[in-house]
Amino acid sequence: MRLGCGFIKNVVNVSRNMVLAPKHQLYRYQILPQEVNLREKLRLVALESYLLNVAGFAAQENGFGSMGMIERGVTWVLSRLGVEMTSLPNQYEWISIETWVQDYGRIATVRNFIIRDSEERVIGYAMSQWALIDINTRRPVDLRNYPEFTVFATGETVPITPPARVPVLDDIPVVGEHKVVYSDIDFNGHTNSMKYIEWMLDTIEPEYHYAHQVRRFDVNYVHEITQGQTAVLLRAEHEGSMVFEVSNGETVACRAMVHWLENE
Repeated sequence: MRLGCGFIKNVVNVSRNMVLAPKHQLYRYQILPQEVNLREKLRLVALESYLLNVAGFAAQENGFGSMGMIERGVTWVLSRLGVEMTSLPNQYEWISIETWVQDYGRIATVRNFIIRDSEERVIGYAMSQWALIDINTRRPVDLRNYPEFTVFATGETVPITPPARVPVLDDIPVVGEHKVVYSDIDFNGHTNSMKYIEWMLDTIEPEYHYAHQVRRFDVNYVHEITQGQTAVLLRAEHEGSMVFEVSNGETVACRAMVHWLENE
């Protein structure tokens, strides 16, 4: 067991009752006060952060983490993520996230997640798609150039639909702007993935957040926004969901779609 950064990670003995399938990895988190909303439930931005951190930990342990890949001139980028939650855990609750690689193709790899509460009940699933890009050209790299990683693909899926292609809407209204600053940027030199979600959700009134929780969330990352640029935030209702778009004023960087449920 190892401590650090607000989490405890224990691959072998997270639970005496849980047996992991081959090539699956398990991580535990305690939900801290800065990660919850007005109802003291885990925020969507914090949940995505957990998932991406878990993906990073698992990749690192398997020999293809970001730091090692950067030394080889390439880096992982998230292209799509789909999350479905039946409930959201509470402040200070411990949750576990199980992860594994489903598929390793030519231009994308698929990593799945199961989210469980402190009683080991499944409360959510997630599916992510990742690409490998050249750190200089920012262009995708053929994953077949790294055949040693194919052994981690299990072919095992999760019982949700894959990350959706978020619809492109006409005449979607602008609801806000954000000047990209130093704290928005990650080690790749572009806006951190969670920041897009944070900006989008901040365009919604707190009263709506208090009365609703996320049921399904899909995000597509299509371009980079860098420090000094202004992110233009757009939002519209579409077939019972909220559709968001973030651009730099010319090029779309990110689209997302959220389906909400009213809180009881």
